[in-house]
Amino acid sequence: MTYRISKIYRDMKPQSIITFLFMALVAVSCSQGEEGVEGKKARLTDAKAEIKALRTEIETLETAIIAEDPTFGKRVETATLITTIAAAKTNFEHKIQVRGNVDSRTNVNVSAEMMGLLTAVNVKEGQYVQKGEVLATIDSENLEMTIAELENQLRFATTIYDKRDRLWKKNIGTEIDYLQAKNNKETLENQLATLQTQLAKAEIKATFNGTVEQVPVTKGQIVQPGTPIAFLVSSADMYISAEISESFIGKFKKGDKATVNIPSLGQSFDSQVISVGRVINPASRTFTIEVKLPRNDAYLKTNLVTRITLTDYASENAIVIPSRIIQEDDEGNFVYQVNGNKVNKVHVKLGYSYDNHTEVVTGLAGGEVVVDKGNRTVANGTTVSIQN
Repeated sequence: MTYRISKIYRDMKPQSIITFLFMALVAVSCSQGEEGVEGKKARLTDAKAEIKALRTEIETLETAIIAEDPTFGKRVETATLITTIAAAKTNFEHKIQVRGNVDSRTNVNVSAEMMGLLTAVNVKEGQYVQKGEVLATIDSENLEMTIAELENQLRFATTIYDKRDRLWKKNIGTEIDYLQAKNNKETLENQLATLQTQLAKAEIKATFNGTVEQVPVTKGQIVQPGTPIAFLVSSADMYISAEISESFIGKFKKGDKATVNIPSLGQSFDSQVISVGRVINPASRTFTIEVKLPRNDAYLKTNLVTRITLTDYASENAIVIPSRIIQEDDEGNFVYQVNGNKVNKVHVKLGYSYDNHTEVVTGLAGGEVVVDKGNRTVANGTTVSIQN
């Protein structure tokens, strides 16, 4: 019987021998159910000896097989499919976007400088005017009459002065008479000059070349000093202004590049910063920057809304990875680095993020291969198969 079992064993795989032996013992015990206790003890002793011999032979065979086939008996681990990307060194910029408005330094309300009745309004909205052109006229009849009266008085005072001057040069007359004549003449001259200045204000003139945007008054209206007569706009000195949070103090300077987008026109252009404010608005905690505006008729509209893109951080040879592959655990941010066919968890310290990319400050030296797609399905030590 021992010979038959050994022969059957040699035809079987080692892993199945013990199972077969137990099945055989069970079968024998069933066929000899009425055997005495002593007989059962004897058979049990034989079975144990047989098992011991089989175990020794199994170990010997396994050792011999492994020596020839190292993969024998090892569990085949299924590799996780992934794609990878290199932690590249490249130039990295972080940008911000702010809202801006088109402004002009020559957009002003031309106002009245004296009280009176508007006798003429010479312009209308949309009209282009030259510097010095009369926009409107205030009634000045009383002023003109006063000037005419003063001119008569001045002519008489001048005649008196001239005579006193000739006599004084000949040492005729008193000095007091001479000085009084001179004073009367000069006083009237000053009064006349003042009235003529006021008369000039009766004509409200354009202070620069531009277009009349609004005319809020009409002929026959009584105006006061400061009353707006016409809103005059010019494209001669236009720019874009924007408010920047005080947290960006020191990030920008004159000459920095800027990209301007005008949503309403669907147009963009490259420009530069021409001024950086030095005062913080206490209400909004912002400071003002100005950006150059090209002389393009489509852009030259006051209060046109723009979007300005500015670079507040730049680094050369920065280590940059896609933001999507960064994960977080209790120790901080990490990525999976590929070493051979395994992945290792590497904790990293991050810098700025922009346009779906993030700068790695520490943790990677550059050039490492890290897991891209599939990074959520692997763990530290996972066997992977790269399918780039």
